[in-house]
Amino acid sequence: MKNLSTLAIAAVVLFTAAWACNMSTANISSFKTSKDREGKQESTSFKGGDTIYGRAEIAYNIGKVKIKLKITVDDVKGMDKGDMVKGSDVTIDMDGNGTGIYSLAVPVGVKSGKYILTADMLNEAGETKDTKSVNLSVSDE
Repeated sequence: MKNLSTLAIAAVVLFTAAWACNMSTANISSFKTSKDREGKQESTSFKGGDTIYGRAEIAYNIGKVKIKLKITVDDVKGMDKGDMVKGSDVTIDMDGNGTGIYSLAVPVGVKSGKYILTADMLNEAGETKDTKSVNLSVSDE
């Protein structure tokens, strides 16, 4: 009987520890784009002269992480799919929970097409722990 109660206690402790570890895993809980820094004008369509704002909400972060953001080509005439848009890569250091805010002014005369804004969350060892992306359409109008 003593072994059975010891086993039951050990099982409860292991279950609780596993649940706590799962709940404390840092992640990107939300990633959205907008036309304003506060995120009130959510949008995925932009034109030359607009600024693209990306808001990466980091949750369950008890340490330090980096958010690496970049825009790549999805479907743009005369450009190769997957190519990074020059000057679009940014790294934001985060300590604890919070919001990493990305911004990039769309140049007037930009090539119209489809692009992808990607946010990678890296731990202190540089390992990617979460990734989110948003499909964008850009017009030269």
